[in-house]
Amino acid sequence: MRIIKQNEHDIAAEVAMHGGFIGAAKYCTVALFVGGVLQATSPRFRAIRPPQKTWLMVAAFLGGFGNGSDTAFTNYERRDRELQIRAAEQKRRDILYGTPEESAAAAASLWSTTVDSFRSSKEESAPEPAPAEAKSA
Repeated sequence: MRIIKQNEHDIAAEVAMHGGFIGAAKYCTVALFVGGVLQATSPRFRAIRPPQKTWLMVAAFLGGFGNGSDTAFTNYERRDRELQIRAAEQKRRDILYGTPEESAAAAASLWSTTVDSFRSSKEESAPEPAPAEAKSA
């Protein structure tokens, strides 16, 4: 279990509130549109008094706020958890295989060792030139 700091709580609350207001705006927009259509077409809806219609808007606002904040908070938790998993996997990979800098240094040393051994094997297998004294005699 990891320790959660106060600033992480604040960030999560801010994300949830932002998502809640967006959700409330969406639901209220739909409720206003549906209310307008019903006002124009339905005599039963037209007979409802304005305070009750206001309560219908409040219900739409609260439903949208709850749904939007829950969705935004869940997405925030998923992103946070994904980052935690990525960091843990990177840490495990670094323990097993070394950091990227260590891998690059190992590859460079392996390459230079391979090139040096290739050059030395060519030098060993190359025929020795005959001495100049042997040619003149």
